[in-house]
Amino acid sequence: MIAKIPEDDGERGAAPAQLDDVAAFLSRHGIVATTRVPETRGRGVTAELDEIAQDLGVGLIVAGAYGHSRFRELVLGGVTEHLVTQSNRCVLLSH
Repeated sequence: MIAKIPEDDGERGAAPAQLDDVAAFLSRHGIVATTRVPETRGRGVTAELDEIAQDLGVGLIVAGAYGHSRFRELVLGGVTEHLVTQSNRCVLLSH
């Protein structure tokens, strides 16, 4: 499963095409993947990601690690920080 959780509605329109590109790349290497762009429910990215992982019984999350300024991370938190410190699943991060 490849998922993208847009942080704002401006990203939502491009998300399916971006996921299709990733799925096509994986397909060329013999990996069959499905894609999902969940509807926003006013929850944060981490809550959406946790719910998808729970629904699918995922044991490993592979994600790109992206960092904001330390101040922004301190005030708003961050997905990378959440995955490293609070996820109850195995996590593989790449930067």
